[in-house]
Amino acid sequence: MKTVVVEVCGEPAPKGSRTVGRRKNGTIYTRPANPKEKGWQASVKAACDGLVLLDGPYDVEIKFRFTSPQKPKYSYPSRTDIDKLCRSTLDGIVAGGIITPDRPSYRDWE
Repeated sequence: MKTVVVEVCGEPAPKGSRTVGRRKNGTIYTRPANPKEKGWQASVKAACDGLVLLDGPYDVEIKFRFTSPQKPKYSYPSRTDIDKLCRSTLDGIVAGGIITPDRPSYRDWE
Protein backbone atom coordinates (compact mmCIF):
# COMPACT_ATOMS: atom_id res chain seq x y z
CA MET A 1 0.00 0.00 0.00
CA LYS A 2 1.33 3.42 -0.95
CA THR A 3 1.25 6.13 1.72
CA VAL A 4 0.93 9.84 0.98
CA VAL A 5 1.11 12.45 3.73
CA VAL A 6 -0.52 15.83 3.15
CA GLU A 7 -0.05 18.47 5.82
CA VAL A 8 -2.21 21.58 5.68
CA CYS A 9 -1.75 24.60 7.93
CA GLY A 10 -4.70 26.74 8.87
CA GLU A 11 -8.03 26.54 10.63
CA PRO A 12 -10.11 23.61 9.32
CA ALA A 13 -13.59 24.65 8.20
CA PRO A 14 -16.56 22.27 8.22
CA LYS A 15 -18.67 21.63 5.18
CA GLY A 16 -22.16 22.39 6.35
CA SER A 17 -25.43 23.15 4.71
CA ARG A 18 -25.88 25.39 1.71
CA THR A 19 -27.68 28.72 1.70
CA VAL A 20 -30.23 29.40 -1.04
CA GLY A 21 -30.40 32.78 -2.74
CA ARG A 22 -32.15 34.42 -5.67
CA ARG A 23 -30.43 36.50 -8.35
CA LYS A 24 -31.89 39.73 -9.77
CA ASN A 25 -33.02 37.84 -12.87
CA GLY A 26 -35.03 35.42 -10.68
CA THR A 27 -32.80 32.36 -10.95
CA ILE A 28 -31.94 30.50 -7.77
CA TYR A 29 -28.41 29.67 -6.59
CA THR A 30 -26.80 28.02 -3.58
CA ARG A 31 -23.60 28.85 -1.76
CA PRO A 32 -21.81 27.32 1.23
CA ALA A 33 -23.31 28.41 4.55
CA ASN A 34 -19.80 28.57 6.04
CA PRO A 35 -17.78 31.35 4.36
CA LYS A 36 -14.49 29.69 5.42
CA GLU A 37 -15.28 26.39 3.66
CA LYS A 38 -13.94 27.38 0.23
CA GLY A 39 -10.71 28.74 1.72
CA TRP A 40 -10.05 25.52 3.64
CA GLN A 41 -10.74 23.35 0.60
CA ALA A 42 -8.42 25.56 -1.49
CA SER A 43 -5.66 25.15 1.11
CA VAL A 44 -6.05 21.36 1.07
CA LYS A 45 -6.06 21.35 -2.75
CA ALA A 46 -2.90 23.49 -2.85
CA ALA A 47 -1.17 21.10 -0.42
CA CYS A 48 -1.93 18.25 -2.85
CA ASP A 49 -0.25 19.95 -5.82
CA GLY A 50 2.47 17.84 -7.37
CA LEU A 51 1.23 14.57 -5.90
CA VAL A 52 0.08 11.76 -8.17
CA LEU A 53 -3.32 10.11 -8.39
CA LEU A 54 -3.52 7.00 -6.21
CA ASP A 55 -5.25 3.80 -7.25
CA GLY A 56 -8.27 2.93 -5.13
CA PRO A 57 -9.56 1.63 -2.83
CA TYR A 58 -8.37 4.20 -0.30
CA ASP A 59 -7.62 4.13 3.39
CA VAL A 60 -7.70 7.72 4.65
CA GLU A 61 -6.52 8.91 8.05
CA ILE A 62 -7.21 12.53 8.97
CA LYS A 63 -5.85 14.31 12.03
CA PHE A 64 -7.02 17.75 13.09
CA ARG A 65 -5.12 19.94 15.53
CA PHE A 66 -6.92 22.78 17.22
CA THR A 67 -5.89 25.40 19.70
CA SER A 68 -7.71 25.18 23.01
CA PRO A 69 -10.34 27.86 23.54
CA GLN A 70 -9.56 30.32 26.33
CA LYS A 71 -13.11 30.16 27.68
CA PRO A 72 -14.51 26.70 26.91
CA LYS A 73 -18.30 26.36 26.88
CA TYR A 74 -18.24 22.66 27.75
CA SER A 75 -16.23 20.42 30.08
CA TYR A 76 -15.32 18.16 27.13
CA PRO A 77 -13.47 19.11 23.92
CA SER A 78 -15.94 20.39 21.35
CA ARG A 79 -15.23 22.21 18.11
CA THR A 80 -17.63 21.13 15.41
CA ASP A 81 -19.09 18.07 13.77
CA ILE A 82 -16.18 15.77 12.85
CA ASP A 83 -17.99 14.40 9.79
CA LYS A 84 -18.42 17.93 8.40
CA LEU A 85 -14.69 18.60 8.87
CA CYS A 86 -13.85 15.33 7.11
CA ARG A 87 -16.21 16.12 4.22
CA SER A 88 -14.59 19.48 3.49
CA THR A 89 -11.10 17.99 3.81
CA LEU A 90 -11.86 15.04 1.55
CA ASP A 91 -13.43 17.37 -1.03
CA GLY A 92 -10.17 19.33 -1.05
CA ILE A 93 -8.16 16.14 -1.51
CA VAL A 94 -10.39 15.07 -4.41
CA ALA A 95 -10.05 18.55 -5.96
CA GLY A 96 -6.27 18.23 -5.51
CA GLY A 97 -6.34 15.14 -7.72
CA ILE A 98 -4.89 12.57 -5.30
CA ILE A 99 -8.02 10.41 -5.10
CA THR A 100 -11.04 10.06 -7.35
CA PRO A 101 -14.56 10.82 -6.10
CA ASP A 102 -16.80 7.90 -5.23
CA ARG A 103 -19.73 9.60 -6.98
CA PRO A 104 -20.27 12.31 -9.60
CA SER A 105 -19.58 15.81 -8.36
CA TYR A 106 -22.52 17.86 -7.10
CA ARG A 107 -21.47 20.40 -9.73
CA ASP A 108 -22.72 17.94 -12.35
CA TRP A 109 -26.22 18.36 -10.91
CA GLU A 110 -26.34 22.17 -10.93
